Amino acid sequence: MELKDLLDISSEISVAIRDCIADTADYGDVLAERARDVTRRIDMVGERALEESLRARGWCARIISEEQGDHTYPEDGEPQFTLVFDPVDGSTNAILGIPVFCTSIAYSPRVDAVTFRDISAGVVETFNGRRYYAEKGGSAFVGGVKLPREVRGKTKRVLSIYTYGAERIPAGLLQYEQEAKHVVVRLLGSIATEICLVAEGVMDALIDVRGLISGYDIAAASLILKEAGGIMTDLNGVDLMNKRVDLGRMSNLTCIAALDRNYYKTMLDILR
Repeated sequence: MELKDLLDISSEISVAIRDCIADTADYGDVLAERARDVTRRIDMVGERALEESLRARGWCARIISEEQGDHTYPEDGEPQFTLVFDPVDGSTNAILGIPVFCTSIAYSPRVDAVTFRDISAGVVETFNGRRYYAEKGGSAFVGGVKLPREVRGKTKRVLSIYTYGAERIPAGLLQYEQEAKHVVVRLLGSIATEICLVAEGVMDALIDVRGLISGYDIAAASLILKEAGGIMTDLNGVDLMNKRVDLGRMSNLTCIAALDRNYYKTMLDILR
């Protein structure tokens, strides 16, 4: 699969989801409940759109997705590659009409034991029309503009900090938020979008201490950040690219993402 193919598939999925939102009143209906989340009608529209894209091209893939887990489509076929897929990252935003959500899809030529390091291409397509993408060993882009881009007029650090529902919030982070007068905290509710904003240079860092991230949440965005020159680790400083767990079983992750390595070290020290 070429990057162009992945971009085309991402667009096809996004169109299907946009049409669903525009044309149906029940796109937010809950179809199934899972341990930590729910599956809504809009999520399954994205899943079916991916399947249709594969069927139209005559391809068979191993798919690691939020809604349907680790499976093969067509189910009686022999997978040619792996797609790591989140049809709607920020689905709560989507059903409430908050315009911050995206579809996220990553590609690996491997079928077995696919880790972050094995992702070769990734696309994060937001539903306000911004498309982030990258190839392994290449550059990262948004709308054809190489990342990071020049951001003019920003006078304060901008952070995204996920702490709600966490069993423990590092004391250093609480102190930092209380004392910092030179930062702005924005929590947008779509972690893949926010990691791409870090890669773009719009946000300075993303911190998630909850231990709730799964591989499908960030597979595409992690490659985009890496190819933009950034870094993403867990709270212990272990680079996610060095985690040797198959993405189909990758869950309960924490995360620090930053573009500037020195600022990343500052955040890591605060968390420690």
